[in-house]
Amino acid sequence: MHVLVVHSDPRFYRELRGLLSSQEATGAYLPNLSEIRAQIEAHFPDLIVLEQRCLSDGGEFLGQAFTAGRLQRLPVIYLTSADCERMRTGEEPHRLTDLLTHVRSQTERARTQQVTQIGRLRIHAGRMRVAMDDRWVRLPPIQFRILQHLAANTNEVVSHRELISVVWGAEAADDEARRDVLKVHIRHLRRMLGPDTQGYIQTLRGQGYALIDPDADE
Repeated sequence: MHVLVVHSDPRFYRELRGLLSSQEATGAYLPNLSEIRAQIEAHFPDLIVLEQRCLSDGGEFLGQAFTAGRLQRLPVIYLTSADCERMRTGEEPHRLTDLLTHVRSQTERARTQQVTQIGRLRIHAGRMRVAMDDRWVRLPPIQFRILQHLAANTNEVVSHRELISVVWGAEAADDEARRDVLKVHIRHLRRMLGPDTQGYIQTLRGQGYALIDPDADE
């Protein structure tokens, strides 16, 4: 699990890191909201801990970050400056316990979400994202459905007709035009995944496509 902490005082984050480590979570820190959208899109945090005073200095940046549908569902814990001070001094143990419980519940939820791994490629169905080692990629819905279906049939050839049905429905025409569009999506999918995954999606001319682990033993 990855937690993004937005707080005006970096000491608060340093003190919070022990809590995150105890929950086997990683963390990142921002002193204000100006870079929050870039941080979210680059690292896909599972939880945001936000000091409310940061809103007065950059609430518009938070609004921009939450314009996409997936970000609207991202959990946020809002802390007042008084909350933070009481947590730091130990005067409000229940607030810290609540935060600990929330982090733990988010960790357990993340663990139960379906993740398919083929070699170094991980497909996270619950969050509709893909990772190559530690580099996460957000795919457009059509390309994610293509990859997910190929992964469900790893090392097997999936015909053009079957992929067209998965992406556009059973009634979609299996014609040259539709196959050309499918080919474009496959090309974009390979580019989005990056050069390290080029051997994973193979084209079998006249038959379809297959997702394989190129590093697996024959």
